[in-house]
Amino acid sequence: MIALVVSIAAVSSLTACSNRSTANEENFSAAVKQKLASSPQRCLPAVSWPASAEPADHGNPYAFYDAGVGFVSAGLATVKEAGPNASTNFRKKAIFSLTDEGKKILVREPYQPYPDQQTGRFCYGNTKLTKILKWDSPVTIGSATGTTVYYAYEITDAPKWAANEQLRATYQDLGNDMAGKGQATLPVTLTNEGWQAAN
Repeated sequence: MIALVVSIAAVSSLTACSNRSTANEENFSAAVKQKLASSPQRCLPAVSWPASAEPADHGNPYAFYDAGVGFVSAGLATVKEAGPNASTNFRKKAIFSLTDEGKKILVREPYQPYPDQQTGRFCYGNTKLTKILKWDSPVTIGSATGTTVYYAYEITDAPKWAANEQLRATYQDLGNDMAGKGQATLPVTLTNEGWQAAN
């Protein structure tokens, strides 16, 4: 009789642990991993090349100059100075152009707004879940139950240029990602198949 009770308790415990509708780390990990497996690579913001900036903007986080210098030091761009003259509004300009390597790995945007420029992004790797940090208490509205999962991730398959210190200092997301400090959230909903990404 005791053995039967122990057996039933063990089966009940196993069922509870394997229940895909339970709000726990295992189920949320599965939902995040599924989402990340189908997510695009992490990329820098889009830039239209050639790109111009003013050397006087060195240190200005809202200007492109320091980013351009980073692309040059990473081997993705070259730079030449122009002006000051009428065509540069009588200011000294730095003109950043893609190198052959930069052209090769630039991910072009579907829509190209400028006929004489290439607009695109440099992508630096995929994301891999490292840890579920926490989740909000699930909320049910009508027939839908959902919550938000907070997680940490690391970058895999990062190219060599992504380690460039100037670019990492200029682009905060790149710096955090390459330092292993990447964090994000994922809204999830409860379905017949368990917890899944809501978007």
